[in-house]
Amino acid sequence: MPAATTKKTAVKPAPVEKVAAKKVAPRPVASAPRPVKTGKGAAPLDVGRSLVELARSGRGNEVEKKWWSPNVVVGRGPRPLDGVGRQQGRAPEGRGGEADHIVHGVEIEGPFVGASSFAVRFKMEVETKSTGQREKMEEVGVYTVENGKIVREEFMYRAG
Repeated sequence: MPAATTKKTAVKPAPVEKVAAKKVAPRPVASAPRPVKTGKGAAPLDVGRSLVELARSGRGNEVEKKWWSPNVVVGRGPRPLDGVGRQQGRAPEGRGGEADHIVHGVEIEGPFVGASSFAVRFKMEVETKSTGQREKMEEVGVYTVENGKIVREEFMYRAG
């Protein structure tokens, strides 16, 4: 029997079509963050550190004299703001009825600083004089700073 011969055929690759390169617009380069201007005077970090130092040393009432703007806006919890201006913000009903309370202990954390504001966390054991009831409470004070002064002081409470 004659030897079988196999014929090898070379396979040529299919011709490659040249595709026109698409022009892709360059991606915009992210610009560096712009600083938030809070005006002249102390920065939120400086005001926050001072507030915490004064509060820890039992001189929290000095915060109002030193750092509050004359037109400070004060708010507590979910109800509408308590008042505008130092006198309204200091009113006992606006400051949580301080005349009827004794604070037995306070833990202060912070400041937690942002671009134009800072926050401070307060944990307290408070006694209501009129009832003798003691309770533990926690709040976060959020302070907005402009021109080196606190222009908004808002206290927030844990929901639920």
